[in-house]
Amino acid sequence: MANKPTRKPGTALVAILLTGAVAGAVVPLLWLLWISFQKPRAIAAPGWNMELSLDNFIEVFGPGQVYGQQMLNSIILVIAATAICLLVSTFAAYSLSQLRWSPKVVLAVLALAGLLQVIPPMTLVPGLYATLTAYNIDGILFGLILLNIVFNLPFATIMIKFYFDGLPGELRESSSLDGASEFQAFRQIMLPLAGPGIAAVAIFTAIQVWNEFLFGLIFTTGGSQAPITVGIATLIQPQEIKFGGMAAVGAVTAIPIIILAIVANRQIVSGLTRGAVKG
Repeated sequence: MANKPTRKPGTALVAILLTGAVAGAVVPLLWLLWISFQKPRAIAAPGWNMELSLDNFIEVFGPGQVYGQQMLNSIILVIAATAICLLVSTFAAYSLSQLRWSPKVVLAVLALAGLLQVIPPMTLVPGLYATLTAYNIDGILFGLILLNIVFNLPFATIMIKFYFDGLPGELRESSSLDGASEFQAFRQIMLPLAGPGIAAVAIFTAIQVWNEFLFGLIFTTGGSQAPITVGIATLIQPQEIKFGGMAAVGAVTAIPIIILAIVANRQIVSGLTRGAVKG
């Protein structure tokens, strides 16, 4: 008689914790979607009242409203900031990883990059505001793009450097012996191999930029110049809180980034795995 496989004592506990974590993430999202399709009177009424309607979406995204433009602003912000950030950080990371800089220089750069990540952004607001004002780029989307690039560039550079560190340097050296230039070795050999890691960093950067609120609130004039994260906050007024409108905008804002994370899940895991194992 074959022995039945025995479960480890902690298996059930892990299953319970994971189920709770999934429920904690999914239930609020389902509740958000439920409210977004309810009429205001059904939301405020006691008990469970089902009055499905698109009124909330029509109200916030209808003619004369700025939320549609703010959604477009967020999309432009994410695409521009992520693309430029990746372009600069990839070259910087490759240089720090493969071009034989002095270890002291590399350590100093990484230390400064890491330091910027732990500084509370609020403490830098006065200086940033003075700088943007001096160059007349405060209150517009372009200034917000620059700020997001600056604050996401250190993280992206550090992470992509780890991916390049995990690639065998012999590949680059052999391509140089075959007559390839440094840029050719980078573009044809090293960059494709680091592709999964760079893609993972791109997804993380896009999520950070999409969710950013502080700079959008302070460094834009609001209205049609603000990102959608700032627009959601305007639905909270001293006289009224538009729960239905907030749920509608929140659903439209949250769903795209959730879909992106789900679709790119395999890419994220592959990139993190490759970055964690040094070849």
